[in-house]
Amino acid sequence: MAHHTDQKVLPKREDRLRTCHAYGGTSCALVQESRGGCLVRSERSFTQVCNCQMSLALTMVTTIPDAVIIMHAPPGCGGSNVSMDLYVRNGLNARGEKKAPLIWFTSNLDEADVIAGGEEKLEATIVEADLRFRPRLIFVVSTCTPGIIGDDIDAVAGRVRSRVAATVVPLHCEGFKTRISATGYDAVYHGLARYVQLAPHDAQRLAEESSGQALLDERRKSRRVNVFNVYSIGRSDEVELARLLELIGLEARFYPNFARPEAFTELTEASLNVSICATHDDYFLTFLEERYGIPYLIDTMPIGIRNTGRWLRAVAARFGLEEQAERVIAAEEAELERALSDYRPPLAGKRVYLGGGEMRVAATAMLMHELGCEVVGFRAHHYDEFGDDLYLTAAQDRPGMEVNVATTQTFELANLIERAQPDLYLGHSGSNAWVAKLGVPTLPIFSAPQTYLGYLGVFEVARRAVRLTANRAFQEQLRRHTRQPYRESWYRNDPFAYITDGADGAGGRP
Repeated sequence: MAHHTDQKVLPKREDRLRTCHAYGGTSCALVQESRGGCLVRSERSFTQVCNCQMSLALTMVTTIPDAVIIMHAPPGCGGSNVSMDLYVRNGLNARGEKKAPLIWFTSNLDEADVIAGGEEKLEATIVEADLRFRPRLIFVVSTCTPGIIGDDIDAVAGRVRSRVAATVVPLHCEGFKTRISATGYDAVYHGLARYVQLAPHDAQRLAEESSGQALLDERRKSRRVNVFNVYSIGRSDEVELARLLELIGLEARFYPNFARPEAFTELTEASLNVSICATHDDYFLTFLEERYGIPYLIDTMPIGIRNTGRWLRAVAARFGLEEQAERVIAAEEAELERALSDYRPPLAGKRVYLGGGEMRVAATAMLMHELGCEVVGFRAHHYDEFGDDLYLTAAQDRPGMEVNVATTQTFELANLIERAQPDLYLGHSGSNAWVAKLGVPTLPIFSAPQTYLGYLGVFEVARRAVRLTANRAFQEQLRRHTRQPYRESWYRNDPFAYITDGADGAGGRP
């Protein structure tokens, strides 16, 4: 069966998965409606702000060393790259690479280009970027404007191929095409699959000449696994997962973030591709299986005690290493329990609210429950079919747990937090500021310098949660001296009043 990567432009997630970007209700009802196909009608009658798939695509390609980014766009679309620079420098340093600035260009589209087309500008920008920096890869990020006027970035990449040393990788990231910003991950993987060499030349030849059987035989002897990382996973998380996999006899390599271009040619030499988060990787892992015969594993996120054990067992089972995995899990859990003994009492009964990525919030809900907290609700940026089993597990014994699906929509978050009055909120840095102004301590649901995954991540989250909930004087002062932008009447209203089934909903604004 042909993979989507055979097409020039990838499909949006709404067309290939059961997705949802607006929902308010309970975890169990969400899964039930998703499986019944009802969630496709979830809409909003009012949207405060939304996310763009381009921004998520940039969180991947900006981390790849020896690459240059070209924003085929008006100059404003590259604004977020400024904030990525420090993240990229620190990420390189943490992986033993020399700190280097993020290099990006813009084709600087203007009003005249909207009428006459911007392909000539893009062509000149690619040649200039290659001449100045001689990178291994040039990522061309297509945005809304060239998408609307019909610029063909793939044709431009083909025209300049003989004039540049770099491999030019077009990425179709037009924000207006999808409401599920995670499509941006697919856009990057689509470009990598179509334009980047993913196997040694001799391996490619073998795969073409003998249906990949020789490669399959060789890989079965290997205990190397590719672990697919994401922006929200720092180097300390990679070290923790590599440590656990090594304890059961496996070697881990991490892709695609911070992987050097030449390392991609070794990607197809692994025995197994392992996803940390289904939201990120299914598009690429299915491609690698179909094209190169490499099996993949998409299971839960290794966050919390139960999920880390489940993730390790699932990986080990693919290699017949179940006994080793059980020994490692038993030893790790025993040591963790001893380390948590001082942290469990102060966390017992603390009421917690969560917000973040689809899979991460559900796995974190299980983690906080394991620490003795009461999870009163969580909100995900979007929802799709990969969340079904995890959301049901997270809501086990708590079928009425509140769930909100919302890409940002801060007005809904403010209402939910004001009603719930939790002791702690775990969320993305952008939403945490708004919650802190409501007087609630906040803990980043990911932070690159700190461990969040594996058994060490459990300890780190517990330690930080105890510290934050011990003294909330700062947040109370913040609430007292800041003003929320919403009317008092909004906090008495239904937080999901603007979520509809597609028909016109309530009028007005919060």
